[in-house]
Amino acid sequence: MSIKVFFSDVHLSDTTTGDHNITAGTLEGFWSDIQGDVDNAGGTKKLEIIILGDFIDVIRSTQWTGDMQPWSEASKKKKERVDEVLSKVIKKNKSVFDTLKGYVEEKKVKITYIMGNHDRLINSEGYEDMREKIRDVSGISYTKSKGEPFPWEYRVDGLPVYAVHGNNYDVYNKTENNALPVGDAIVTLLINQYPEEVNKVIDDPDVFDALQEIDNLRPSTMTPYWIDQVKKSLKPKNQKILIDTWNILSDKFFHDAFVKEWLQKHDYWSLLPDDADKLEIAFKHFTDTTLERVYEKFLEIKRDFIKDTDKNALEALKLCEQHQCDYVLFGHTHESCVQLLNVEDGKEKYYVNTGTWRRRIVPGGYKKKQIVFGQQESIDYVIFKIDDQSNEVQGFQLWNGTSNRGELFYKKEE
Repeated sequence: MSIKVFFSDVHLSDTTTGDHNITAGTLEGFWSDIQGDVDNAGGTKKLEIIILGDFIDVIRSTQWTGDMQPWSEASKKKKERVDEVLSKVIKKNKSVFDTLKGYVEEKKVKITYIMGNHDRLINSEGYEDMREKIRDVSGISYTKSKGEPFPWEYRVDGLPVYAVHGNNYDVYNKTENNALPVGDAIVTLLINQYPEEVNKVIDDPDVFDALQEIDNLRPSTMTPYWIDQVKKSLKPKNQKILIDTWNILSDKFFHDAFVKEWLQKHDYWSLLPDDADKLEIAFKHFTDTTLERVYEKFLEIKRDFIKDTDKNALEALKLCEQHQCDYVLFGHTHESCVQLLNVEDGKEKYYVNTGTWRRRIVPGGYKKKQIVFGQQESIDYVIFKIDDQSNEVQGFQLWNGTSNRGELFYKKEE
């Protein structure tokens, strides 16, 4: 028997947008959890770890400024910018990369790295040296030649499992067919810049830290309501600064040529808000809403988020049929889940989401006309037990560890 473990959305960053990185201790806890299954399968040589995208995050960095953006045309300067961010990510997370390399060199574990939307630039043409740098520090092997691109999907002949990051089923983060995701612009023009711009005027570490937590909001369309929560703790003068700063950045965002082009492509006639309308509702028209309307919008966003989960399951069912498999895995949403899709000839077919290894700021609103936020830190992973002779899945487990304290997962080394 062999073991395959999937996880995703670790989002190792250069910390310029906040230090939300895991530590080597996080990996040690993970290894302790899977040790029994690995031993029962015959040892570490029987283990493959599949990182299902957004492991290295080269988008969440304040180094993306002005005309140099992730969607800019290929150039020497753009490559240098990606390399700068990547080098700092590696430096800031040295202990994590060292631990992974130890898995490969000492324990003989195979590690496969699938691309997502926040690490996809690493796979750009001409970036062979960066990919080799990642392999060198992490121990991740190549299949054919040095510098080759990392795969976009995980498939093994005869194995009834298909895994992909899942961003191509999110209209704001699609990258298939060389599409450029507007999600990049949301991150670099709004979420990355907002805390920095406010900090220039309001010199308050607590406000700065709170605004950097926007990076962890799920769903990100809750950003205006998080800002509203931060605003309530400030004096009227500083409340106005928060609103004015957001409006300035929002205005620049919606007038950016790349964003305008995306909006035009996704603006269509409908009785209901289209994808372009939803983007404007979420990030533009929030400062003049009444508490009543804010709550109603929250309920709408919540319903859309639930619909997105169902939509992913429907896409997974299509992929089951397309790839003749029984299990489809996505990451991307930062919400782990298991959904039964179908049963054919006694075989159950599942959609599984691998969740995240990140802190999440999550909204709640079960008390009428009131939105509240809580912090949760998660370690999610999926274990598949595979029969070596038949390649059949003997069983799978989705493990979710969630803490509202954080000391279990993110304690920094002294």
